[in-house]
Amino acid sequence: MKAVRLRTEYLTEPIGLGIRNPRFFWNCEGGIKQTAYQIIAKRGTEVVWDSGKVDSDAMTHIRYQGKSLRSRDIISWTVCLWDEEGKVGETSESSFEMGLLEPADWNAKWISGDYQPSRKERYPADCFCRQFQIPENLVKARLYATARGVYDVWIDGKRLEDFILAPGMTDYRKRIQYQAYDVTALLTSVGNDVKEHRIELRLADGWFRGSVAAYGVTNVFGTQTSLMAQLEMTDADGKVHKIVTDESWKWSNDGPVRFADLKDGEVYDASYIPSYDGKARVVKNSDITGDYRIGNKGPLLAASDNVPVREKERLKPTLLEDSTGKKVLDFGQNIAGYLEFDVKGKARSHLRLICGEVLDKNGHVDLSGIQETKPVKGWNNLNLVTKLLGKELKGDITYTPKQEISFYASGGEDHYKTGFAVFGFRYVQIEGDLEIKPENFTAIAVYSDMEQTGSFVCSNEQINRLVENTRWSMKGNFLDLPTDCPTRERLGWTGDAQIFFHTGAYLMDTAAFFRKWLRDMEDDQYDNGLLSAVIPYQGVEMMYKSTGTSVGWADAVYLIPYRYYKRYDDLELLKNCWPMMKKYGDYLMSHLGMSSKKSAKDNPYNEYTYEKGVHLGEWLEPEKFRDKVYGAQAKHPEECTAYLYLTMTTLAEIAGLLEEADYQKKCQKYADGARQAYEHLFVKTGTLDTDRQAKLVRPLATGILQGEQKEKTQRRLVKAVENYDYCVGTGFLSTPFLLPVLTEAGELETAYRMLENTKKPGWLGEVLDGATTVWENWEGNLSQNHYSPGAVCEWLFDTAAGIRVEGKNALTIMPKPGGNLTDVRAEYMSPYGKVISSWKRTGDNITYEIVIPANTVARVILPYGREKMLGAGTHIFADF
Repeated sequence: MKAVRLRTEYLTEPIGLGIRNPRFFWNCEGGIKQTAYQIIAKRGTEVVWDSGKVDSDAMTHIRYQGKSLRSRDIISWTVCLWDEEGKVGETSESSFEMGLLEPADWNAKWISGDYQPSRKERYPADCFCRQFQIPENLVKARLYATARGVYDVWIDGKRLEDFILAPGMTDYRKRIQYQAYDVTALLTSVGNDVKEHRIELRLADGWFRGSVAAYGVTNVFGTQTSLMAQLEMTDADGKVHKIVTDESWKWSNDGPVRFADLKDGEVYDASYIPSYDGKARVVKNSDITGDYRIGNKGPLLAASDNVPVREKERLKPTLLEDSTGKKVLDFGQNIAGYLEFDVKGKARSHLRLICGEVLDKNGHVDLSGIQETKPVKGWNNLNLVTKLLGKELKGDITYTPKQEISFYASGGEDHYKTGFAVFGFRYVQIEGDLEIKPENFTAIAVYSDMEQTGSFVCSNEQINRLVENTRWSMKGNFLDLPTDCPTRERLGWTGDAQIFFHTGAYLMDTAAFFRKWLRDMEDDQYDNGLLSAVIPYQGVEMMYKSTGTSVGWADAVYLIPYRYYKRYDDLELLKNCWPMMKKYGDYLMSHLGMSSKKSAKDNPYNEYTYEKGVHLGEWLEPEKFRDKVYGAQAKHPEECTAYLYLTMTTLAEIAGLLEEADYQKKCQKYADGARQAYEHLFVKTGTLDTDRQAKLVRPLATGILQGEQKEKTQRRLVKAVENYDYCVGTGFLSTPFLLPVLTEAGELETAYRMLENTKKPGWLGEVLDGATTVWENWEGNLSQNHYSPGAVCEWLFDTAAGIRVEGKNALTIMPKPGGNLTDVRAEYMSPYGKVISSWKRTGDNITYEIVIPANTVARVILPYGREKMLGAGTHIFADF
């Protein structure tokens, strides 16, 4: 038996790790069961930990227990396994490298451009450079870098592409990530005859002071961007030579990037070359206009311990041209990413490229579904309030996001690649006086480099396309944080992430990604226990703080850690998140009761009823079912009280796992009260006798109904589905639960019929309309790339194919054939190895093939009550 897929803290051979006592993970290959393991970790030739032979079948979360690890340590570790027969297998090897663990490790200084920025101005990208020599007999070179803004690095004219849009997104007031790069090969590949080397860093606004959120607010964290970098070169004698950012670096902002904004785009003049005729300025506390300071009292400078953002798929276009000569490039797939192209033309020849998800009736790029208006002179609190109230802005306005590249030719052969923006687009409209050749244009998808872990294919190609649309929407929105869309807002909405968590984990390995985002959540939780509706912080607090109370969104604080634990069996993460979960539970318990004094007096269960605060309700149901009033004026006691029950039952379970007995008892008391309140206010009053599917799905999904009430609501839901011709009538919160609650009700065929329905509103209705990602709303007139409605794919994996993770080395496989499907095959690289579940229908017969990974057991439940416990291997069953 051999260990494969070795990882350290969910990462493959990470560089710059910030976790001081990391954990080891692997899967098993060959044999049936692991009976023991031995890990040996070395720092060079020194053994820093030898676990000895450990009698255990554990292959995840195995804590390093050796000598203290230091900054920059490179640790190689090996593991060998013993199988069920007591035979030891061959040794497998991996490694990890520690980052800079102590503040004293940083000798670099924060530097900025030598100018005093104004809040009313936008600036070209800053360019910094330094000449240096490498030591003789160079054996290792590492670059550590970070920024308040976004930066990229060039060494001897070659761009480092290990992390795009570095340093990623955090709340810059609380935490700033740094990156660690292995640049040894770059420095040694040029030959010994090169004496002078050159490192260049470019710095743009990014999330720090660029246009962010739906309304394009700027300068959220300050007006002065800055960066810090430290190049460490180690020679054969072990001596470390350092190049650090300080006042000696050259600077100018006269390079080709004349304007750079994450959402609005870039202005690029290929004739410009940085002069570097100025000097960098060392940033002092007084230069920072945010509400934090540099130094020990400022934000935490930390490793991300996450997968990097990288360039991924590269797409080539076809050319669409209308009768007026308007040119549009169609890349065939809606993505989040940017452009690369080669052109040649006269100096100052110009191209304007507008990126968009859809075309209008004339075949031109249409941004109307994703753009908002903003004042040309910039936002102030008064016009922000005007906007939030839905009123027209006065004065000169512009639109955001622009998703636009303005390119000027140098007069020779020019190569362009976007450096500091990401767009949501399938189409690019091109205007200008430069000749273009479609074959010279490439669209590059950009997203966090997560391993693809799941695939699902079946006999219905439209369902297969739905799965791929969902995966593409995930790619388009997982860019160091889980955003809602890559266009209009690009915000880390909490509700979207919690709804999609399990679907995302089937499709890709999200363990490291969500661990990072949960740290963001901890950073941004308010003292009263609430979260902002978007994490990390991105300004417009009057909107996002108020909507952070909303049930379904606020619940991310406990649902994501809980689902993470269920998926990855990571009890330590659950413990680490317990303080913020408990704070939210305490907030709820202290804010119960109805807002109206009369309603509160008439309600015998008022102390267990919840409605206070701003709640978004179901949000984006089909237009037929939507509430007419929403926002701060709307009250949602039904949604809120149902979620109160879900909160308290889930927190009670978590408290039990963490041996918090008193809190478990307290939560259960509130859960019981919420059930009584819900029955009194909504069951006995006939609220559930409705064709509004969300009102029926929610109490079934949260478990607040029992016995006859539950059965009656299940029957009423089926009737509501039939009355709506098997179309989807739910909105944001309840759509993920729709097929699961129908399945639990014994209505599997009804669930399949809804899934396969090609009418709108419905999942396949979008597919038939040509969607290549998942729409924000059922009508398809807003963003075309919102991943959360794709959460239906969880049902495909865990019900149609029946793959579920049950805990340490354990799976349940319970496929449920149905509908018009004749075959299904799902593969999932679980934390314990690859599992496959497939079935094929031939006439009245169904054949199942199930593959269980080594060192894992599976409880296999087939239709008609057949149940088996299976170990590793391939298992075939015939169902007659």
